[in-house]
Amino acid sequence: MIGRLSIKPIQARDTSEPNRPSTTLELLFDLVYVIAVAAAANGFYNRLSEHDLSGFLTFIIAFFILWNAWTSFTWFASGYDPDDWFYRLSVMFQMFGSLMIAANIHQFYEQGLTWIGVTGYAIMRLASCSQWWRVYRQVPGHQKVAGRSIFGLLSLQVFWISWLFLPASLQRPALFLFILAELIMPMWARSEQFNNWHPGHIAERYGLLTIIVLGEGVVGVSNSIQYFLVNSASAASSIMFLGSSLVALVFSLWWLYFIVPFATILNKERRRHGLFLFGYGHFFIFASIAGLGSMLNLVTEAVAADTSAPGYQIISQPYAMGMLMGMLSVFLLTLTILRELTCHKSRHNIIAVLVALTIVGLSYMAVVQGLPITYGIWLSILAPVVMIWYFGQDNKQWLVKEAR
Repeated sequence: MIGRLSIKPIQARDTSEPNRPSTTLELLFDLVYVIAVAAAANGFYNRLSEHDLSGFLTFIIAFFILWNAWTSFTWFASGYDPDDWFYRLSVMFQMFGSLMIAANIHQFYEQGLTWIGVTGYAIMRLASCSQWWRVYRQVPGHQKVAGRSIFGLLSLQVFWISWLFLPASLQRPALFLFILAELIMPMWARSEQFNNWHPGHIAERYGLLTIIVLGEGVVGVSNSIQYFLVNSASAASSIMFLGSSLVALVFSLWWLYFIVPFATILNKERRRHGLFLFGYGHFFIFASIAGLGSMLNLVTEAVAADTSAPGYQIISQPYAMGMLMGMLSVFLLTLTILRELTCHKSRHNIIAVLVALTIVGLSYMAVVQGLPITYGIWLSILAPVVMIWYFGQDNKQWLVKEAR
């Protein structure tokens, strides 16, 4: 029994290991973030339904809190992941801490960051530090990155605990200062040892979180169908035309994201700055997709207002379309910039995004001029479709050159 409970020395994973999929433990960990993303998106929707545009900043901060926790776990797992009993228990505690963070996200729009979120981060970080300590003691050549990670994680947690006791007038500026520190710390910790990550595994992990945030769009479509099925006199037409347009929009975003061969790009273009560009650039991709899912509920309200549905606050179609197109523009622009910066051999990035943003702008203006929002959404779908075509052509040329 003692032999079974012994802990084998941790080792760095092979960064060229073939067939490196996400583990079932990582997938279980991701389930926590289904809850957290849903909470952030729902709070965002509630704020915008009240025409409170400060919800944008609150949503960004709330999404950063959950994204930052997910990122810390993901990059460590890509480089080490011993999968012994001690590591599994450590992940269990990280899941518990993440659930506390998710609980805070539910209250974040009303109360801000509270003790439960800070405590959740503390639990996560103590569990993470226990694994970094193993790396420090047992992996030759990784002492510096492990030591810096431990020091950085503990120092950041001390900052956040002290934040709870700051005067209210100092909490907001301190919040942004500490967020900046959160972004700088991983770059400092990995400044001299940054190669220990698997490109295929990282690309898959980020792709899986993309699926989770796209799930908010699927929920938005489902809410729209359910509403019109129960409340609207024109259920059939609303479900068929509006519902299908929302499904097509979410589907086109999935297609566009996954047509970018991130695993191949990360493997071929393995540079230090590429690591941070990929990791940090995805924050805006994830946030824009989750925000777009919130906007789909606004679209439902706008169409419901035109059918004189009882109990709904009036949301104008131009307002709903503007919010939706804003989130769509952020996603298209961020994905293009990330592709441009991580893959320097691409040729069609600029022209693709310019054409797409033009289509988005025309779609919005058409709704402002009186076109029903359903038709405006169908028109806007041409934006990701155009980019899919351009990126597909680009991928063929790029992969042919790489094969030579």
